[in-house]
Amino acid sequence: MGSRLGEAGLCLSCVATVLLAVSAATESWLRLWVLGIVIHRGLWRECELWACIPLQGQRGYVGASRGCLVLAILAGYLSVLCGALALTPRPAPRGLDWARGAVALCFLTGILAAVALGCFMGGSAGEAGGSWAWSLVVGWAAVPAAGLAGTCHCQARRREQRQHSGPRGSPGLG
Repeated sequence: MGSRLGEAGLCLSCVATVLLAVSAATESWLRLWVLGIVIHRGLWRECELWACIPLQGQRGYVGASRGCLVLAILAGYLSVLCGALALTPRPAPRGLDWARGAVALCFLTGILAAVALGCFMGGSAGEAGGSWAWSLVVGWAAVPAAGLAGTCHCQARRREQRQHSGPRGSPGLG
């Protein structure tokens, strides 16, 4: 799958994974104003006046968001790995299709990220004096990047199958 589409899919997979990692690592998911003090809340910590503490009294939506986001980052990393292996000139071991794996993992990354972000937004929507912040936007930017990566890998795989199909025009197996 050494096409430009495969390379674009790999780049977009990298972008999506990095965006999700940045989003998960930062504390600007929710901004709260309490008695004139700005509090930034993320999935792991809450920061105010340059001091951060671990989140106390977790709510269920935070745990669900954490779990889905960690799985999304893992799927993103694996999609980068599969996409890179699909671009190598060596054939995959019997029964493996790196390009198909990259496609599936890219779409899984986007779905898990959307569930994590949506769960957080739905759970924190009722917070008094709160507004969503830039870390959440960074996470949402990863969702279409992962979807586009999967689409690029899928189209690259289809083009490669068409190039390798016989003179009869039937697609090859694999």
